[in-house]
Amino acid sequence: MTKLFVGNLSYQLTEEEFRETFQNYGNIKELRLLQNKGFGFVEFDSEESAKKALEELNGKEVKGRKMRVEVAKLRESREPRENNRYRSYGSRNFNSRNSGNYQQRSPRSGFSRRRES
Repeated sequence: MTKLFVGNLSYQLTEEEFRETFQNYGNIKELRLLQNKGFGFVEFDSEESAKKALEELNGKEVKGRKMRVEVAKLRESREPRENNRYRSYGSRNFNSRNSGNYQQRSPRSGFSRRRES
């Protein structure tokens, strides 16, 4: 239990402020802040440091938001879904331009020209 998940972070929190929040609890092995997502991860060298940070910082307010600190869980591998709406449909091949004529825009003018096979 040396890696912690830290959620509900302010989007204005910088990586330096994030580090300063946790460095008093022990030697930080790795720190990762995803600012645009509002969460991050902190990995400590020792389990005692991680446990102390978890107990003292969970629910603490930083930049107007109460942090949620918990033990990081391993990411489960996911199986591909059967009904993925982003899959290609049928036998259409959208990458193939060699099947039939298509309109190609001339790079020098705004006019379209028909490409000859």
